[in-house]
Amino acid sequence: MKSHPNLFARAVTAVPVNIRRTARFGEAFEAIARNCLAQVRGNLPGVLAGDVESLHQMRVGVRRLRALLSAAQSWDPMPEGTAGKLRWLGVELGRARNWDVFLESTLPSLGGSSEPVEAMARELAAKQRAHIQHLLHGARCKALMDELALWSGERLWRDPARIQPWDKDARKVARSLLRQARERVRRRVRRLDAAQPGSLHRLRIAVKKERYMREFFNMNTRAQVLSDAQELLGKLNDGRVARDLLRNLQDHLPRHAAELSFLEGLLAERQEHEMPKAWRFARRKL
Repeated sequence: MKSHPNLFARAVTAVPVNIRRTARFGEAFEAIARNCLAQVRGNLPGVLAGDVESLHQMRVGVRRLRALLSAAQSWDPMPEGTAGKLRWLGVELGRARNWDVFLESTLPSLGGSSEPVEAMARELAAKQRAHIQHLLHGARCKALMDELALWSGERLWRDPARIQPWDKDARKVARSLLRQARERVRRRVRRLDAAQPGSLHRLRIAVKKERYMREFFNMNTRAQVLSDAQELLGKLNDGRVARDLLRNLQDHLPRHAAELSFLEGLLAERQEHEMPKAWRFARRKL
């Protein structure tokens, strides 16, 4: 009997990073990078088996690593070629994840859809997951995994020719990075513009980066407000993405254009209702 492809797949979630209280920042950076890479690699078997949650967790691992690199960007910790491949993988995983969220959450929240619409959405989601599996077997992704292993194993992020904070007290450097992360959030709040919906998207990214940094260093004084902000802003972003996917579906199902336009209208109305709530939360809490 042929086994179900997801039977043995197990998604690997993020685990706390163990950093000694007396650690130097280089030691902490290495521990965090290895932690993120373990999450990325650990979900590879599940993604190849077609497990939806494994794909989501691999994407989270990539985002966590990119948040670490973003915090340390002034020290050029990763070669641009490798960083570019990492961005590429994150974008590709995000496209597949968008369809999964659409099917699991957004579409049911709208009261469901006709059978042809749901069937086409499932077909497109399956194609996107198959595309990811193909990429993971491909030369570019294999090169990325090899480069990340070399980068981490040989500590290539540490450039002895430049003045960098690797030998400083990890907690002092962490506090400085967290102040910068919080200031980026505040700056995004000040720049919120109703005429530019993308300003909320940029705020969401800044919130996510601050949250990851606080989790890395176990400094979670703003954990709840950041979690609430990420959930609220994430729902708005899911709605924005879902509207794009509904337009995509119209290209495949022109006979169902009226139904899909109606669903898009429901999403637009929901976003219009939720937007002021997000603005108020951001200005009062963040």
